[in-house]
Amino acid sequence: MINRPKLNIEAFEIALKNVGLDNEELDIIEHIRYIGIFDELSLRKSLNLPVKPPALYRLTKACEKIAVSLPEHTEQMLKWSASQSPDQISWMGNLVCSIGFNSDGERLEPEGGTVLYHTFVVHKELFNGLGVT
Repeated sequence: MINRPKLNIEAFEIALKNVGLDNEELDIIEHIRYIGIFDELSLRKSLNLPVKPPALYRLTKACEKIAVSLPEHTEQMLKWSASQSPDQISWMGNLVCSIGFNSDGERLEPEGGTVLYHTFVVHKELFNGLGVT
C-alpha cells in the first residue's frame, strides 16, 4: 500500500491563488476545506449549486487547474489515488480529499451499503475549519 503524499500547504496556497479558479471553484475548495467531510448532495446544497454539472465534477475541474502548479505532487498523488481505488483508477479530486471510511474500515459509498452518496474527507493538512493556519 502506498502512503498518501502530503501536500506542502504553502505550495498549495500559492497554487490556489495563481491558477485562475473561478469564484464557484474557489468556493467549492474553500468550503470543503472548512467543512472537512462532504458528499455530492451536501456540497451542492451548501453552496446552492445546480444539479448539472455535478458538484464533484466541478471539484475535479478545480483540482485539474491546481494540479498544473503542483506537477510532482500530482504525479505522486495520482499513483496513490489509483492504489486506493478498487478499480485501480485515479481521480483528480484526490488532490484535496479522499473517500471516507467508517469505524469498521469500510468505504463510505453506496456500493458498500454504508451511505447514500460517496462521502469524502478533505486531507488533514488542508483542513482549516478550526481556524488553524
